[in-house]
Amino acid sequence: MSQLIPTTELDEHDRPIVDATQHNQAVRLVKGPYQLLRRLSSGPLILLFLLAPWLTLNQAPILWMDLDRHVLHLFGLTFWPDDLLMLTWLAMGSAFALFIAANIAGRIWCGFTCPQTVWSMMFTWVEEKTEGSRNKRLKEKQKSIHQRNWLRPIIKHAAWLMMAFITGFTFVAYFETGSGLFQQVITASANHEVIFWLAFFTLLTYINAGWLREQVCLHMCPYARFQSVMVDKKTLKVSYDVDRGEPRKHKQSTSQHNKNGDCVDCQLCVQVCPVGIDIRQGLQYACIDCGACIDACDNIMSNLNLPKGLIRFSDESIHNQDNKHLPQTKNIKHWLPKNRPRLWGYLLALVISVSLFAIQILTKSDYEFHLSRDRGQLYFYNELNVSNAFTVSIQNKTSQISAFDAHVNHPDLFISGGNTLHLIPGQKASMTLTVSCKVDCPIRGKQPIEIIIKQDEKIKATLHSLFFAPATP
Repeated sequence: MSQLIPTTELDEHDRPIVDATQHNQAVRLVKGPYQLLRRLSSGPLILLFLLAPWLTLNQAPILWMDLDRHVLHLFGLTFWPDDLLMLTWLAMGSAFALFIAANIAGRIWCGFTCPQTVWSMMFTWVEEKTEGSRNKRLKEKQKSIHQRNWLRPIIKHAAWLMMAFITGFTFVAYFETGSGLFQQVITASANHEVIFWLAFFTLLTYINAGWLREQVCLHMCPYARFQSVMVDKKTLKVSYDVDRGEPRKHKQSTSQHNKNGDCVDCQLCVQVCPVGIDIRQGLQYACIDCGACIDACDNIMSNLNLPKGLIRFSDESIHNQDNKHLPQTKNIKHWLPKNRPRLWGYLLALVISVSLFAIQILTKSDYEFHLSRDRGQLYFYNELNVSNAFTVSIQNKTSQISAFDAHVNHPDLFISGGNTLHLIPGQKASMTLTVSCKVDCPIRGKQPIEIIIKQDEKIKATLHSLFFAPATP
């Protein structure tokens, strides 16, 4: 009987082709400056994500999308549907900030602060703590089903599900507030809609961070596809020094003039890569510039008493596959905006977006007032008084109940009937004003007038319109 011999698919250089689908479940964790920087940069973002529904500012959570009133609370600011333009400038500013980061250092957002990457990193850490190192996990998978230790995977998946539930709970809390959702959960009073979204986001997080991981970056995220339009020749990317590393030491050259390179082909740069690529084969769109391969390679170089930097951030691929050298400039000035029109354009767009957002925030009012007159008739008689009808619309954009009084700023005019309007937080309402002139009205034709809106005897708005009266007595 013939025996099946396992084979490995090789590339044109007789190097194994990495299966990223299998690789992402056997990623080796590595320590180093870049991985420490990833933790330091992602830690505050995780805390902000978890605490945002609980921390309050101006009597509201710092992030709360109130769907019932169609209001967004963001770091003490309240945005209503008619404030969409403000949020547009904010979104554009955030996008241009991302473009600037991409132009300077490639997919550094993906590698250091993207939620998909951060959550995948946390799930991988839990996997290593519960099931052991990469080698132990691979050896365990080679065992038959009956020989495996199933307690460790059960603990791992239980921890994953708990982390996924906390993530899903936090995300739903952005729409319900943290305390409100917690009360619904512990009292089992949550409706079917809330339960559905809790289960949905829990399952989505469990699948994305636990199973798909960087497969989302490879096949689902569009950012990698259009990132090339944001980079230039001075963009820093994770690159492998081909001239220094090749030929690798495991391949002995037959030529006396051909010296071995510094790369020992330990495969650690591949094993620690979350997307399973081999950076030694050149730049690839899948690389998320997380620096894991740099830390792994620098550790090996240190152990071998060789200079670090065989893999490093460089302004281009240090070398291409034809061994053509591309110089690396170590001066930080080489990637500053000088002679980089694309980066200048992104910076200008960012400044414009942030400036427009800041201007609108600084000029944003807590109330909106609008005055319109009855267009059905110019004037009418009300108990022998010449009268005009006006409508005042007021929107209360605060979190407090507000009362407003209307007054006409003219010695010969007065408001007959009600002139007070009470508004609850977020309410928009109107009141009809009848502005009249005394019997012996001195006004003829049209007369500009001012309607004064007061709150607690303080003038909040001055609205302008016209008062019409008969042209002849």
